[in-house]
Amino acid sequence: MTSAARKEHPGFLPPFRSWLLGGAELPEWFMRSHMARRDSASAKPSFAAHMDSAVRRARLQEKLLRVEPMSRLLRRRDWATAWLARNGWPSPERLAGPFPLQDIAQHLEGLESGVIKPLNATNAWGVMPFRRTGPFELRNLFDGQVYRLSQILERLHAPMQRYMFPNKWQIEALVPGRGDPNRVPDDFKIYAFAGQVVLILQVRRAPDGNRYKFYDADWQPVDTGKYPDTSDTVLPMPQNPQAMLEMARAISAELPLPFCRIDLFEFDEGLTVGELTPEPGGYQNFSPAADLYLGAFYEYGMACAATPTFVATA
Repeated sequence: MTSAARKEHPGFLPPFRSWLLGGAELPEWFMRSHMARRDSASAKPSFAAHMDSAVRRARLQEKLLRVEPMSRLLRRRDWATAWLARNGWPSPERLAGPFPLQDIAQHLEGLESGVIKPLNATNAWGVMPFRRTGPFELRNLFDGQVYRLSQILERLHAPMQRYMFPNKWQIEALVPGRGDPNRVPDDFKIYAFAGQVVLILQVRRAPDGNRYKFYDADWQPVDTGKYPDTSDTVLPMPQNPQAMLEMARAISAELPLPFCRIDLFEFDEGLTVGELTPEPGGYQNFSPAADLYLGAFYEYGMACAATPTFVATA
């Protein structure tokens, strides 16, 4: 299906907030299964089940077929950055790397600020935004603490050991928070399916802990069952929410995947892409209603990815 064809909302489900208020029912036609199964209940769509299957399928492609699927290529920050650049979307400049963690000292020389990141990991594992406070000291903008080099090495080695991602790192330019260069900007994680934005997660990182807020595609606050103890309904919306949705839709429509989370930052100069995340962590923690809703859109994304451009139905 072409990008242009994906711009129209599929129309089989209302926005997420309306869905929750309306009782969380799928259309009858969406629940149909093979005619031989008409006397038994069919399996409902499930975002968690589809994501489990996608992760297993990617591993089979890697291990048995010896190919690197798109979902894994996007986890490599250098590859994802190059793909974004080829398609005209902005992302933070890479200041150094790739390099092994033990060589980080030489790559930090002369840098007053930046973001240390593993080259191949997700979910902020090993990520450290910093500003220099002294010749051998950096302030971690996530927790507000000042670290010496030995402490930085220790802090970054721990997630690498726990999650077993490769010892390849880079340093990106720091995206400053709007109106405050010493604050990490809010992260807007946009759940998109074949060009359709369905859900937005806003993350505010601060020394006293992260806070979260979910929106539907109309920027109405919604309860998804995730982060019940750290939700913050008063977090401010982005300055230009429509531009954020348009960028996420355009990126999603170009990806040959049924689903990808588009992570965006808003700062004084505009928008930039933080990451493309086709396998986000915690996908199993949505409420049953949210899991069903996202699962239905995942199937919509799979249908779009499998539809040839020359086939049309009445």
